[in-house]
Amino acid sequence: MKLLKSSLALMVTMIMLVTFVILFALFTLNQYHSLKEHAFNEAMVNLRTILMVSQSRLEKEIRNDDFNSVEREVMALNLLDDVRLSALIDDLGVVRYSSSFVIKDQSAKGQLKQFDESMYRQAKTNNTPIVVTTNSKDTIYGYYPVLIKRSEKSLRADRVGVLFVEWSLFRPYRAIQNDMIQNAVTLCILVGFIMLALIAALQKLVLAPLNNIKNKALRIASGTEALSFNVEGVAELGALSQALNRMNLNLSKTLQDAKASEQRWLFALQGAGDAVQDWNVISDECFFSDQIKLLLGLTGDEPVTWSSWMETIHVNDRDYVQRKIQRHIKGLSEVCRAEYNVELPNGERRTVLLRGKVVEWLGNGDASRFVATHSDITVRRLMEDALRASEEKYRKLFEMAQEGIWLLDSAGNTSLVNEAMANMLGHNTDEMVGSRFMDFVDESKKDVALSALRHDNRNIVTQLDVEFKTRGGRRVYTNLNSAPLFNDDGDSIGVIIGVMDITERKLAEEHIKQQALYDDLTKLPNRRMLNERLSQEQARAIRHKHSGALLFIDLDHFKNVNDSLGHPIGDGLLVSIGERLKTVIRTEDTLARLGGDEFVVLLPELSEEEHKAGAIARSVALKIQDVLSESFDIAGHKLNISCSIGIALYPLDQETIHDIMKHADAAMYRAKEEGRGTVRLFSKVMHEEIEHNLSLQMLLPGALEEEQFMLYFQPQFNHHQQLIGAEVLLRWQEPNLGFVRPDHFIRAAEESGQIVPLGDWVIKKACWQLKQWHDIGLPSSFERLAINISPRQFMLDDFAHRVKAQVEASGMAPALLELEITESMLLTSLDQVVEKMNVLSEMGFYIALDDFGTGYSSLSYLSTLPLNKLKIDQAFVRDIGGDKNDRVIVETIISMAQHLDMEVIAEGVEEKEQLDYLREHGCHQYQGYYFGKPVPADEFFRCWIEENPQSAEQSSIELRIHLTLFEQQRLFPLKLLFGEGPLIQ
Repeated sequence: MKLLKSSLALMVTMIMLVTFVILFALFTLNQYHSLKEHAFNEAMVNLRTILMVSQSRLEKEIRNDDFNSVEREVMALNLLDDVRLSALIDDLGVVRYSSSFVIKDQSAKGQLKQFDESMYRQAKTNNTPIVVTTNSKDTIYGYYPVLIKRSEKSLRADRVGVLFVEWSLFRPYRAIQNDMIQNAVTLCILVGFIMLALIAALQKLVLAPLNNIKNKALRIASGTEALSFNVEGVAELGALSQALNRMNLNLSKTLQDAKASEQRWLFALQGAGDAVQDWNVISDECFFSDQIKLLLGLTGDEPVTWSSWMETIHVNDRDYVQRKIQRHIKGLSEVCRAEYNVELPNGERRTVLLRGKVVEWLGNGDASRFVATHSDITVRRLMEDALRASEEKYRKLFEMAQEGIWLLDSAGNTSLVNEAMANMLGHNTDEMVGSRFMDFVDESKKDVALSALRHDNRNIVTQLDVEFKTRGGRRVYTNLNSAPLFNDDGDSIGVIIGVMDITERKLAEEHIKQQALYDDLTKLPNRRMLNERLSQEQARAIRHKHSGALLFIDLDHFKNVNDSLGHPIGDGLLVSIGERLKTVIRTEDTLARLGGDEFVVLLPELSEEEHKAGAIARSVALKIQDVLSESFDIAGHKLNISCSIGIALYPLDQETIHDIMKHADAAMYRAKEEGRGTVRLFSKVMHEEIEHNLSLQMLLPGALEEEQFMLYFQPQFNHHQQLIGAEVLLRWQEPNLGFVRPDHFIRAAEESGQIVPLGDWVIKKACWQLKQWHDIGLPSSFERLAINISPRQFMLDDFAHRVKAQVEASGMAPALLELEITESMLLTSLDQVVEKMNVLSEMGFYIALDDFGTGYSSLSYLSTLPLNKLKIDQAFVRDIGGDKNDRVIVETIISMAQHLDMEVIAEGVEEKEQLDYLREHGCHQYQGYYFGKPVPADEFFRCWIEENPQSAEQSSIELRIHLTLFEQQRLFPLKLLFGEGPLIQ
């Protein structure tokens, strides 16, 4: 309404001004972004041009060993207005020359916050310039490769550095802003003059004529003048004046029609048999229609007046009728309704219903006109009397009802109850009459019970569940149906309530709820209740900005308890664990059992700071581990148990409760992977690893179908420098991801089950590759191919026959294959593993124990296994020169192999000193970067088979040449990509 009272001139001015401001803002913003985009593109072109020239100059000056000019060239770049920093970074990531002397000869990654190491490696590896920018496009970073030193006929790559430049767009952007501000000021002044001119024209052509129309309309509305509107102003205002003239004529006609309608209305009421009364309260003049005489049994031509009408009313009802009318006249009731009796001259008695209403008022609010109708309701009243006569019948039904019936007055006090209601609460009917309804309601349900007493609509029945207290203190669960009661005047006189005892049904529902929300064994909340509470606590944490934690607890080796002592002992242990866990958590915390040996603790409202919440959660986890480390006495059995705990904080990135559970579960599994009995907090890195693992699991089936995998082979030599075999390594080159790390995709294959078809594919391809080489001709020293076998693949019932079938299909002998298994296989299902190894050995396969020394193999059964070879893990070989413990372990493994009549091979040999030490202590087979990196089949054949003469003397010379070449390139960057060792590396 404030808008309608505002001046039209002001409204039009404001609308024009707002429209201009919006259009001007949109235009200016669009122009500003266009100019910024142009400046950005121009800067990109300038940067590329300048860096291309500098790249050429730097490479030329480096070739000439003119390093002073190199430094000047790098410094000169910083003289450009928009260059903040320039630096030449060598192939090791060290700043050699820079416009900032502070970072010179320092690691670029550690000194330059804006330096992106991945962009640096990409530019250096692909020898391709890279230009990147920030999200706001206010700074550009250039990475231009610079050839520092070219290799000379060697397998080693060229040494490539990177020219790094930071180009700022602050200066051109500031110039654009200044220009836009000047243009805006000029345009605002121009528009101001235009708006003044428009307002003047508006005042003359529209506002002045419109004001004249308003003034004449006010005079017409007051009734002082019967004016017509002059046609003036613009065309629209002239049309408005003509329309107002027509409206004035129509209004006069409407008033005449209303008077005629009033006469028709009066005639209709009389035709319906009702008498009409019209009383002028101010003058006390009262008009009655002719129908009143028939209703009151009057004769004669004398008109009925107020006094003559009152005389016909029975003497006992006169005061009542007058009181009702006066009460309504004073505004104390919305409608006047009254019943009165009249006695006709012939002795007949009638009941009349008066319904009236004030229809006109004075300026001070007093009533000035009262209109009423009088209807004969004698027949209806007789029917109501008949109904009252049957009330006793309904009272009998009331008393005999099996359900409780409860009548309350308007104050909530008991007026009447039946026997069923009284018995339900352990009282008698006389005791309950006069008592307050709320006195029988359980304290916890009084707010709910009040709904049964409140009724805003007389036609609505309220249904709700309420708990009552009996005289003996027992709780009774009931279902109530309540409805309001009104008297003939429409006033509320109370409430009637029907009560049904649903105690048995409620107890059954509680039992079902207990089964649905609680664990049957430990009586702790189950997964469903945990999810409900976690959802509530997550919402509270988001609303109040605090952090909570979820602890996922998994018992270590609990299966052994069930397997060795039976499930009753295991169940008793779980109950005791639940009771013990309750002692270390708060009352507001939630302890739940998800099933099996998995427990979860919800810790809400730990801290507003995430790192503090994590510290508190970790402290609780450690307390849990401490309390569970104490022995349990279950049916006379002393049991000790440990647990692995994963922690997830919430809320993080507004994840769902299922994400929180998944994060805690992932952290728990990470704790188990790292040795059990540990605590791990879910981190962003862990989340990224999980997401990456899931994406690889989705890609694996298609990759295997499209044969994106390839076999690499790493040569193995003996102490006579002869090629004795090779280890088969699996590599995956995904079209979008490039080379995927083997440990990543092997883990994904293990978890998804794809490792079985993938392992079969490796064996098949390796056999056929061996067949191809065998047909061409292998050196006489070449013995066999080593293939890593996955634990999941090895545990297949038909694994031995599957391998044999693959070998036989290729036409190769089983003795040409060396199957490598890990020590971890020996820790589970030892009997099955030994049985399967014996079958493979009888088939003729060569069996090696990979990564020996890193597991927990027992020497007592190691001697009984059909093993042919032990592989010393590269972790011991790597530090063999400087770590005394590693030397002792290596010497022990070599000695053990010799005494058990097994071959022994060392992995990860990268230095001559390592080779000399191993050879000196009796290890005569080697594998590692000192000899060669893993390469594809064709390259392996070209380097180690095709060029390998048959004579021992020539073979030795050729081998030394290869060893020298690989020793020179053993730090070749591809080592970081391919690595060495087993299939899972």
